Amino acid sequence: MKKKLLLLTILGTIISFVIYFYTRNDELTITALGDGVAQGMTSYNIEGYSYNDYLKEDYKIKHQLKNYYEFASQNLTIKELIYEIKENTPKYFSNSKIEIQRAINEADILTLGIGMDELVNTKINNNVRQEFKNDFTELLNLLKKLNKNKVIVLGLYSKGQIDLLNLAKINAIIRDITLSNNFIYIDISPLLNENHFLVNNNHYFNYEAHKLIYKNIKK
Repeated sequence: MKKKLLLLTILGTIISFVIYFYTRNDELTITALGDGVAQGMTSYNIEGYSYNDYLKEDYKIKHQLKNYYEFASQNLTIKELIYEIKENTPKYFSNSKIEIQRAINEADILTLGIGMDELVNTKINNNVRQEFKNDFTELLNLLKKLNKNKVIVLGLYSKGQIDLLNLAKINAIIRDITLSNNFIYIDISPLLNENHFLVNNNHYFNYEAHKLIYKNIKK
């Protein structure tokens, strides 16, 4: 009787494991937030393949992509993104209307790349840096309330008004606020030291740089 009971227990465990294995849901939702860099704008002022697209295709090929939501647009400022989140701005994806708060809340992986469009042509001083810090703090506080999963925040790189000195100060702000929220910070500035990534005196880089950033996100 005891042997029979033990056998039934083992059999039940095996059946439960098999059911779990074949019914588990490994699919992920990815949400991308940001400005023209996150959108994949190119130096020719047209949208190209971004690091977010590489990430999306990776999970799609592996049959692990449930949804992909992109709330990124050229010249979007941090204040404007904060406004969109507070107003819960909707967007259409495959004929379905998705509000930005829902897209952020559902994301298993959320990427944020913002600040380059805003600062590249702005004369940066102490007041500008302080305002950036205040806005960035408010933005990440909002994200923290809506998503406690994997949030990946990109730093900036040197171009235009963002010289190496200002870059170090701004990236320190981004890094400190990111880490204080237990998010993941990625410094992309060392990846863009090679001139062939940036052309036409434009601050948007090519697909090779996007691919490198994607590989760093995957790590």
